[in-house]
Amino acid sequence: MIITVGMCTYNSEKYLPEQLETIIHQTLRVNEIVVIDDASTDQTIDILNDYVKRYPDLFRIIRNEKNMGARKNFERALAESKGEIIFLSDHDDYWMPEKVAKVVAYFNSHPQDKVVFTNAMFMDENSASLPSTLWDVVGFTPAVRAYAQTKDDLLRYLLKHGRIVTGATLALRKESLGQILPFRLMHKIWHDAWIALVAANAKMLGYIEEPLIRYRVHSKQQVGYGYMEKIKGNNAVPVLQMKELKGETGDEELIQLIHVRRKRVRLVKRLSRFIQVDPVIKAEILQERKASEKAFSRAKSLPVRLLESFRKMFK
Repeated sequence: MIITVGMCTYNSEKYLPEQLETIIHQTLRVNEIVVIDDASTDQTIDILNDYVKRYPDLFRIIRNEKNMGARKNFERALAESKGEIIFLSDHDDYWMPEKVAKVVAYFNSHPQDKVVFTNAMFMDENSASLPSTLWDVVGFTPAVRAYAQTKDDLLRYLLKHGRIVTGATLALRKESLGQILPFRLMHKIWHDAWIALVAANAKMLGYIEEPLIRYRVHSKQQVGYGYMEKIKGNNAVPVLQMKELKGETGDEELIQLIHVRRKRVRLVKRLSRFIQVDPVIKAEILQERKASEKAFSRAKSLPVRLLESFRKMFK
């Protein structure tokens, strides 16, 4: 079995060596590391070239002439990978020594799953541990996971409640790429959200609860630094979300959910341009929006409804 790691770099000199060392020294060795460098201007290429000299049969470096952005780079990393199992990697994290072995074991024992994501611990720019786990911060708590145990319910959760899958924890079987590539809706969602939604819709998305990486949080990140404020805060799942998950929504809750349910319908319609969204869950989301619209209409006059809708649109 060929195992590939697809990594993207951009001005990564500070943290790249630590990340690469944790990948190279896995208990189950990887066979290929494909790195897409996004026109770095620091010492990143020199570091990568040094690793190529030390491990000539392991590394393949592709350097962009101009900056393409993370979405396009990870798309190319997947397309260039030769492995039967492909791991996505950021340039600044730390892999637990048995990450590859545990993910491969998961794939072997869950043949229906072609894409898997995991939990993660946090660390700061000095590699010091931070409290909370990634799933605590994104709201994929044990209480929520109780409502996302089946493939259908996992898709429901992703469509209704959003981003719980982080690209740095993803691994894919190569056979899934025919459905996942090319990435779509990149002006609306990140590549990891697209991968998760497509995989969940195909009933081939699974997850491992154990944290298998240490996810670094620092000020130069495109996405991850936004977690910092949440790491030391209250990570409880919002009351309204739990009520909706439990089916405990009266008129007051339906009104509060009106705008988020409209967003869900827009997401489903956009996805439907590229994939055949599960028809039962699609109909359910449309019906839930209608229920909120009816409660909203009963409680608010037309001018007030229009004003609130416009405010929400342009907020």
